[in-house]
Amino acid sequence: MPDRYLWSTWRPLAAGVVALVLAAGPAWGQQRSSSASAKDQSKDAEPVVRTFGSEGSFRTEVTSRTKGNKLTEEDRRQASLLMAQAFQHIDKARDAIDADDSREALKEVNKSREAIKAIRSMLPEAVIHTKTTAPDGKVIYEDEYAVQESRIPLFEGMLHSQTLAPILAARRYALDIAGVRVVESESIVTEAIADLDRIDAQLARAAKALDEKKVDDAAKALALALVRGIDVRVSKEDTELASARDAIWLARRSLEENNAAQALINLEVARLRLRVYREVLSQDERKEVDQMLAEIEQLEGQLRHDKTQPASRAERARQGHLLTSWWDKVNSWFKRHL
Repeated sequence: MPDRYLWSTWRPLAAGVVALVLAAGPAWGQQRSSSASAKDQSKDAEPVVRTFGSEGSFRTEVTSRTKGNKLTEEDRRQASLLMAQAFQHIDKARDAIDADDSREALKEVNKSREAIKAIRSMLPEAVIHTKTTAPDGKVIYEDEYAVQESRIPLFEGMLHSQTLAPILAARRYALDIAGVRVVESESIVTEAIADLDRIDAQLARAAKALDEKKVDDAAKALALALVRGIDVRVSKEDTELASARDAIWLARRSLEENNAAQALINLEVARLRLRVYREVLSQDERKEVDQMLAEIEQLEGQLRHDKTQPASRAERARQGHLLTSWWDKVNSWFKRHL
């Protein structure tokens, strides 16, 4: 059945959602209106007040106050990690449906919803109060509501094929999206964002369907949670820089397998591609590339000594973190040059 086919394309998803690189920026931001006077306060917890309208006429005052602590970068990583856990439970629920185990499927659906609830509990909430007064000062409209950011960045930059391929396969099948490849290609997904509201809504439908023993409806809802709940963004990127980035990723994977020889081959590819890429840059922009090239050569020297003095587990971890930092930096260069 089509719904079951959708699930088969998502089987590797949970295992692939591992390296979480989150986008920077506040969980909730207020934009300044060019037509409004503002009394923006310096402290995050203090209200931001904007007034619209002319003196002596109708006036609308919008006051926003953020409740909760401002998220740190580590908080954002934590939210993304929990989102990955939610996807893992969805994947397990699919397995249970395939095994005709509705009780286990419902358990996993509820666990996924618990993860989403945990994410919501840590996200700041903004309370928006709107008041409109007539020229005589009488209040003619007033309202207050709370809003919370519901979009969680999962990845920024390249997503490796194990994670991305099933996502794109499901979206191509369900939404007729085609022409996107994963690695070593000019068309590469650069960002994936999970929408908590859409995913949770489909999970609620799946839970209700499982309670009513409507297994096919539950399978469809779970598939839509991933198809509609993930925003996959695509852009065409510089081939040399993309190749360098892919080689850095592969070098990191090689070191995870303690394969220094393969990592050296990948690092050589990255170094050669970066040298080609730097030729199109300005003198100032070349400095960052030159620094990375020097660091790559230094790591290559360390890996060549592996034959006589194998690296410790701690050293491998350090090398892996170094490669991850290069990967992150190359991703930031795409934003600058696209």
